[in-house]
Amino acid sequence: MGVYVYCIKEDYVYKSSIKGREFENEWFRLAKDGTVIVKGSNKRGYAWDGCSLKFKIKDVYFGTPEAVLNVSTGKSKTYYASMIHDIFYQFSKDVKSFIKRKEVDKEFYVILKRDNFRFSKLYYRFVRMLGWLFW
Repeated sequence: MGVYVYCIKEDYVYKSSIKGREFENEWFRLAKDGTVIVKGSNKRGYAWDGCSLKFKIKDVYFGTPEAVLNVSTGKSKTYYASMIHDIFYQFSKDVKSFIKRKEVDKEFYVILKRDNFRFSKLYYRFVRMLGWLFW
């Protein structure tokens, strides 16, 4: 089983710049207008590991740090960026024929910037450099 840091129990809607393509499975939907719906209300909720790479020993996580709290959302500053990025990467085998990894990585960066994460460029660079291993 994976290392899960977050779990949503409600659907999350995000307006991406990935337009003109459609996809849907039991965990997320991409509409032609770029709307992404992460289906947190499905089953026991959608869980992801936050900013990868991570591993767990007993009750302690090691790996890429999550950001500090964004007071306007009540979540980590990397929370939404990592959710959107991870849902696309998790199902990359289903979408990579019509969505480029670079597009997904760009959404990660855009959300980090939106949420005022100071290390957004650094995290984006690492995603661009190492993301191919997981795509």
